[in-house]
Amino acid sequence: MLPGGVINALMSAIAGRLYDHFGVKILTQAGFMIALLGTTMFACTTTHPTIAYVITAHVILMIGCPLAMAPAQTYALNALSKEYSADGSTIMNTLQQIVGALATALTTSFLALGQKTYPGSDPAKAFTQGMHYGSYFTIGLVIIALLISWTIKEQKHA
Repeated sequence: MLPGGVINALMSAIAGRLYDHFGVKILTQAGFMIALLGTTMFACTTTHPTIAYVITAHVILMIGCPLAMAPAQTYALNALSKEYSADGSTIMNTLQQIVGALATALTTSFLALGQKTYPGSDPAKAFTQGMHYGSYFTIGLVIIALLISWTIKEQKHA
């Protein structure tokens, strides 16, 4: 988890500068595509993946997430007038916590469902199937976000 966490922190810091240079649309699309790659790697994991494979998938995911989310949040908050920016920030932070908790609960539920529906008695294979179910759910969310990112209308900024 540490390499992905470090990459996430670095990308979060870099994403702001990239936003100023490239704008929101290209970054959100690139970020969600990179996140889709990392999540797909998790969905393709085997019963006994190498540690390098898991770390690589996590690092790729942690490059994509802040690359998509930081510019998207900045773009959304920039759309508000100054009098509503504090409220917008509060609402966004609250929704981020709620949706994060809900998505975690749903992903964990899909993991448990995948484990229960595994026909054999091998716990490692059952867990892997559960991991695949959770990853499929996450892939679905990333695809929806990617599709939404195509509707962004670029703002002119200095």
